[in-house]
Amino acid sequence: MLLYLASMSGSVNLQLHRPHDVFTAMGRCWVLEDEFSYPINPNLRNSTYVHNTMRQKWAWLFREQQMFYDDLVGFKLPVPRRLASQMLRDTIDELRKALNHIREENNQMKIRLNRYRTQVKIRELVEGGWYEHAQFMQSLLADLIYQSDVEMSDEE
Repeated sequence: MLLYLASMSGSVNLQLHRPHDVFTAMGRCWVLEDEFSYPINPNLRNSTYVHNTMRQKWAWLFREQQMFYDDLVGFKLPVPRRLASQMLRDTIDELRKALNHIREENNQMKIRLNRYRTQVKIRELVEGGWYEHAQFMQSLLADLIYQSDVEMSDEE
């Protein structure tokens, strides 16, 4: 990606932007994909269509969170705090904040479920004698991308 930087004097410097860590450069790495689309036009940001779409997205994410919660409890895994359902959702801005929060919570739950399933698979590989493949999968679990955030403490 090429970036043009203009100084105060008006001269333009051509610089090549090379991020050292691709995931840090892109920001948050999401495990879950967003299945809802919104209009690109900024004038429609607070329209009724967007508000209705956001309410549908909330219902979908809330059902998804319940499924993740049931899976985590069934596997006896720690469950992240679920505070998004307690947030206000009356205005479109409050709903936007609640959507971001529930999406983050769902992402943490999905990461924990994936880590658990990977650990089960590693145990099966070791029992079957596939040590090299098990070691590779264990190294994947050590990657920071696949670790849960420590800021989101567990329910007690």
